[in-house]
Amino acid sequence: MIAACLTAALTALVSAFFPVTPVEPYLIGLAAATGYSPIALGLAAALGQTVGKTTLFLGVRGALRSDRLRGWVDAAERRRERRRAARCGSLDSDAAPGSPVGTTTATKMRERLRAPLAPIVAVARKLLTLLDKPALAAPILLLSAVTGMPPLMATSICAAGTRINLPVFVAACFVGRSIRFIAIACAPQLVLSWTL
Repeated sequence: MIAACLTAALTALVSAFFPVTPVEPYLIGLAAATGYSPIALGLAAALGQTVGKTTLFLGVRGALRSDRLRGWVDAAERRRERRRAARCGSLDSDAAPGSPVGTTTATKMRERLRAPLAPIVAVARKLLTLLDKPALAAPILLLSAVTGMPPLMATSICAAGTRINLPVFVAACFVGRSIRFIAIACAPQLVLSWTL
């Protein structure tokens, strides 16, 4: 049991930094194959994710307070604006008469692919902008930790730039991830009990 909890925590820690390695399938497989307590497995995974997201939160917060990084970001933003202005000027001169400025086949294809996800992305962006309000930061973090919307990695990064304190961040992340991972670890038992 201890080895299973440790591997769940380590897998969750890795998935905190690399979302392409989600811990959820691992939890489902571990709970189905071993029959260990889904609560213990869920709490272990929540602990690993919380450690990872807290490390990310503190790293970004430290970087945001760095004068050197702030100067680099400002310089990059100025370069991006100059390129954007130059590109807009070239698009205006290259456009055929009567065609919309800057509309290409690739742009149309991108818009078609984004259209079904647009409402979800809009809600996630709105929630991320609300993180700066102290009364809403903890509930948004909790929602993100439980549902994954907005993604907890993005929420952790955005929260680092707000006034939220570390204990509130850790508590919201741990409680939310505990709820999520315990529910996921219980899924195999629920499915098996319904089929019998």
